[in-house]
Amino acid sequence: MKLIIPWSEQSAIQPEYVRGEGAFIWDELGRRYFDLCSQLMAVNLGHGNRQISEAMADQARNLAYVSPAATVPIRDQLAGKMAEIAPPGLNRVLFTTGGAESIENAIKLARLATGRHKVVTKYRSYHGATSAAIAASGDPRRHSQAAFEPSGIVRIEAPYCTRCPWHQVLGRCDYECSQHLERIIEFEGPHTIAAILLEGESGTSGCIKYPPEYWKRARELATRYGIVLISDEVMSGFGRCGDWFAVSRYGVVPDIITMAKGLTSGYIPMGGVLLKDSLISPKFKGTMLPVGLTYAAHPVGCAAAVSAITQYQENDLVTRAVRTESLILQSLINRLSGIACVLDIRLTGYLGVVELCDPGTRLPLSDWAPWIMDRLSQAGLVGIVRWNYLFFAPPLIAEEVDILWAITQIGAVLDELVATING
Repeated sequence: MKLIIPWSEQSAIQPEYVRGEGAFIWDELGRRYFDLCSQLMAVNLGHGNRQISEAMADQARNLAYVSPAATVPIRDQLAGKMAEIAPPGLNRVLFTTGGAESIENAIKLARLATGRHKVVTKYRSYHGATSAAIAASGDPRRHSQAAFEPSGIVRIEAPYCTRCPWHQVLGRCDYECSQHLERIIEFEGPHTIAAILLEGESGTSGCIKYPPEYWKRARELATRYGIVLISDEVMSGFGRCGDWFAVSRYGVVPDIITMAKGLTSGYIPMGGVLLKDSLISPKFKGTMLPVGLTYAAHPVGCAAAVSAITQYQENDLVTRAVRTESLILQSLINRLSGIACVLDIRLTGYLGVVELCDPGTRLPLSDWAPWIMDRLSQAGLVGIVRWNYLFFAPPLIAEEVDILWAITQIGAVLDELVATING
């Protein structure tokens, strides 16, 4: 039986990893690699975390599975943990099986609450691979599915200051990006728009940083027009960007937050949707709410999440990324900014990217991604290079000395890249 490898050329040779501990993983030959991207920006607490695995084992021995409609102590315990970390006003939670399902439910809930059908999303965004989630995404990964995507998705230009679509400079602009969002709302008709869906902080579409006031202006527009504001925190949540949820760093409380990945530190598939009670009450007080799947709020997943959240709290990991962000960013700049193929370096907490360009033309450097991945592997790093983006998102528990070593290795690989291109 041959495995189907997600998001890969099926003929490509895949590495085989057999063990992990902390910020490192080992392959079948015993070679050690620094996990540059926490796998898919998920393993926030690192590999081999015994507290999570033991919590999962204990729950599995006690009660491995019951219907998602049943009451279970571990579910109540996790709901209590969510109450401790949720932004004010978000007092309902729906647990799911992962990030894309969380997005699907968030869109469904916004449409049910408003009676409207359109969802405004950004180009240069990614929200998952299921039907509505990939349709709501704005990067090229949706193109193969575009002919089959559901209706109601309206896309806007991303606020991309490095390559501003309006050719403005941050600090001397009039926030044309926010004005563009308002114009699209007006053109489409506010009465038809159920939700504005934004990533809490941009992820695998390029870690494109929001202008400081963008989220606040989106909040103002959503409130003015009665639109549900959704923050996708699947990748950016649970300390990845220096707060429980990245949107909080902008001083904004959305109407819905979606989450996954760091919720269980990637130890078992699980997600969730935080929302305001007003979105489902009193409409569904005496009526069935059509959400949920067989494995929603899985007891073993709930046990993993309770353990993970407890560790974030007890080890003060949620704010660690804020405390070390400037050191890491400066180290990235010091080592990489002088390399001819580096166009930009962006970092929010422990979620960042090195944007690559052709040393001569300064156009995006995309064809070299497999070469870079191979050289990173040879240097003892396992990471993600997509298009012209080299991602930087180590586990929150990674030691500073290891992070700085990884940056040195990245610099050596990019130096070699420039030399190879220049021949």
